[in-house]
Amino acid sequence: MILNIILVIVSFAFMEFVAWSNHKFVMHGFLWKWHADHHVNDHKKNASQTELYNPGFEKNDYFFLVYAIPAIVLLVLGLYSSISELIAVGIGISLYGLTYFTIHDVMIHQRLKIPFLTHPKSKYLQAVIKAHLAHHRGKNVKDFNNYGLLIFQPRFLKK
Repeated sequence: MILNIILVIVSFAFMEFVAWSNHKFVMHGFLWKWHADHHVNDHKKNASQTELYNPGFEKNDYFFLVYAIPAIVLLVLGLYSSISELIAVGIGISLYGLTYFTIHDVMIHQRLKIPFLTHPKSKYLQAVIKAHLAHHRGKNVKDFNNYGLLIFQPRFLKK
């Protein structure tokens, strides 16, 4: 039981590294053709957070499948073969996916209008939003280095 809880936590944490490295090397690399539409409005002057994405489906949304399929496979294999460790890793990946969706698509880009999630009071969540928006609208070369979601440069915690 304790091992499975540890596996959920480690899998969740490891997904931040996976998201950061995939964002930097895959999304801004050889699969830019999928990710480019997510940045199409980055240089629109005075655009709101909700204008930083295309309404509806983006090619960038294919990445949801890239992350969801391994989690589903692990969960199904774990349930089928009664290997709780596979289930735990699948749960950790799935929880990260839910967290990413909630923060990125709901809080930051407001693709779903959920009033209590659109303007978080938490200093940490406000910093997450600032770091992500800096990635979209960088004012200097350091801003474009914000490829992660939950881990970011400490300067975004300052006002």
